[in-house]
Amino acid sequence: MRHFTGIPCPTCGMTRSFMAIGRGNLSQAVAENLFGPILFAGFVIVIVHVTLELLTKHKITALYCQLLRVRKVQILFLITVLIYHSFRLYHISQTGELSMTFTKSSLGQLLLQ
Repeated sequence: MRHFTGIPCPTCGMTRSFMAIGRGNLSQAVAENLFGPILFAGFVIVIVHVTLELLTKHKITALYCQLLRVRKVQILFLITVLIYHSFRLYHISQTGELSMTFTKSSLGQLLLQ
């Protein structure tokens, strides 16, 4: 999305965030994408959960499994991500980066010709 439009998607920076976590740099991980460390922790929890289920050969019911199925929790998470993304877009628009990346993007080049 960013390459085509110059506008970052809500998950832009997630890979860089995970890489920063791997290097042990939590502040950089949060700077890249606030949800990077949260998603990384979620992955670790799920890996432990699935490993325990495989080792014990019993289904383990966890609170997070039930919460992820609740429609209101899903909507709340979506709204939270969109609000965070809006703040990020506002910030990069104030620095001038957004207009600069748009004009350099494929869509920007197409529209500005």
